[in-house]
Amino acid sequence: AGITATQMGAIEIPMAQIKNTPGALGEADVMKTIQLMPGVQAGVEGSAGLYVRGGGPDQNLILLDGIPIYNVDHLFGFFSVFTPEAVKKVTFFKSSFPARFGGRLSSVVDVRSNNGDMKKFHGTLSVGLLASKLQLEGPIIKDKTSFNLSARRSYIDLVAKPFMPKDDKMSYYFYDINAKVNHKFSDRSRLFLSFYKGKDHYSFKSKSVFSTTTWGNDYDFGNTYENKMSLDWGNTVASVRWNYIFNQKLFCNTTIAYNKYQMDANSGTYSSNWVGNAVNENSYLANYHSGIRDWNYQMDFDYNPTPTHHIKFGAGYLRHNFHPEVATSKITEKEEGDIAQDTTYNSISNSTVRAHEISAYIEDNFDIGSRLRMNIGLHLSTFYVQKKSYFSAQPRVSARYQLNKDIALKTSYTKMSQYIHLLSSTPISMPTDLWVPVTSKIKPMQAHQYSLGSYYTGLKGWEFSVEGYSKMTKNVLEYKDGNTLVGNSIHWEEKVEMGKGRNFGIEFMLEKKTGRTTGWINYTLAKADRIFSKGNVNGGKRFPYKYDRRHSVNITINRRLNKKVYMSASWIYASGNTATLPKEKATIILPEGSYGWGHMGNTGNGVVFPFEYSSSRNNYRLPASHQLNLGFNFHKKTKHGERIWNVSIMNAYNSL
Repeated sequence: AGITATQMGAIEIPMAQIKNTPGALGEADVMKTIQLMPGVQAGVEGSAGLYVRGGGPDQNLILLDGIPIYNVDHLFGFFSVFTPEAVKKVTFFKSSFPARFGGRLSSVVDVRSNNGDMKKFHGTLSVGLLASKLQLEGPIIKDKTSFNLSARRSYIDLVAKPFMPKDDKMSYYFYDINAKVNHKFSDRSRLFLSFYKGKDHYSFKSKSVFSTTTWGNDYDFGNTYENKMSLDWGNTVASVRWNYIFNQKLFCNTTIAYNKYQMDANSGTYSSNWVGNAVNENSYLANYHSGIRDWNYQMDFDYNPTPTHHIKFGAGYLRHNFHPEVATSKITEKEEGDIAQDTTYNSISNSTVRAHEISAYIEDNFDIGSRLRMNIGLHLSTFYVQKKSYFSAQPRVSARYQLNKDIALKTSYTKMSQYIHLLSSTPISMPTDLWVPVTSKIKPMQAHQYSLGSYYTGLKGWEFSVEGYSKMTKNVLEYKDGNTLVGNSIHWEEKVEMGKGRNFGIEFMLEKKTGRTTGWINYTLAKADRIFSKGNVNGGKRFPYKYDRRHSVNITINRRLNKKVYMSASWIYASGNTATLPKEKATIILPEGSYGWGHMGNTGNGVVFPFEYSSSRNNYRLPASHQLNLGFNFHKKTKHGERIWNVSIMNAYNSL
């Protein structure tokens, strides 16, 4: 990050910037701050999704203390799982990926959690319109063992409960728990224990009862009907990391981690009807769940043989258990005087796909003279699934040439491979989206990215940069014409086509880093398209990608008005996304004796029905969007610390 670094497209995001960025309902968010960077877009307005340099949402490697997380969304993508109070450092890479990272095509978001204070105990309490947060940290044994604990819970369900109808119950909430223990054995040896658990829960239940008493009789009749459903999704991550310093030149990190993402959907109905004492009961219960469970083993070394060489190398093993979907249902029937009869059904897709991923890497960051600095690396990986192995050698090269103390030129080439896909048919992140690995039919996605940039720091406190990139991808997936997927992975390989993508862009960034007023202005000019040669997608013709946006502008300002008041503002402009809309209508008349769509049989006079025709995929450009977000932080010193009031105004001038 910065003019002196070898990498380009790498940004270290200050925690103060994340906490001051205006957030919906006062919730500061790591991912929404990253969206303000050049080359990044949100996809759907207001969501926390990342679409980086023409890539899809599944092409981002998001790490928590080095462990990949598959779903980082709360509230269907409008908030992320990262609470600023639990985070120590965030680094964002969109090109010139270091060799130690692999498995995704578009970006790396490296989030490091707070280690805890070894010296003194302190914490924060935050109460917002949507959620409340508590963070505590301090020494367990002073200068030897520390902890950090943070928790967040929304309370939409608690606020809405008194206003719900008596027989209808609806609930939604999410929570996050982060915990970390840092123990120092000696100056050379340190142990970290980390834990994260987050969950979203949605449920709905309704009940209706009808009963009456017949006139002149002593028995009644009626029925009861209950309907209920629930949807839960979330992550559990646990890791143990050991740091050991062998000597002044060699350092080692050893990590063992467990990661689980799971989505569960349950639905059921219950009905009973009675006449006098005679009761008939029926119930139907259905369960559907999907997820991934990983075990991760990793060793990473830092080696500094000379002052001009910084070498990193390591290896890892990742054991995947994919559960694309497991569905069961149960029917119970009981008539008066009979024993309840249960019938259980299992879906044909009940299966676990096991995969093994092995990787190794080496990179060297070194100087050639006083002006040229280079980073050369190689990432090797192999992925074994369904008795088939895929191997990938991914070279990484980046260089920085210092023209003078204020001007630097950078260039890079990166190859990336990706072995997993996210199957989705919606423009927003949904828990019903399915993660699946490559198969014997579907090959890994690959990307070759070339970047070139220039950086200037001649004005004190200011930095200007311009970066251009070209990214070529292959084996990217699109649904064949006429196919979609909603929570169903059965024969998914037959519904998609592999093709190629092109992504080009140029990004301008002017940033003020010091003084009472800081912030940046950035502009991105970009293009992204796809082509599929077999003709099953758009007739084999090139078409714009659904998140192809030609222009985007971000203006972010942070201003310290006085010692107590901080103001922040962000203005965002983006060209519209693309969409597929019919442009022609026709009426088709089939001859007498034909059977048509929506008709049970021959009409006697032929079949007539309207037909809508789309000339090409993503043939319509949606209107551009823009909005202004404002945030104010009011600080006040108290006897026990500091109190901060936050007020955020989203879409201040009500842009449509």
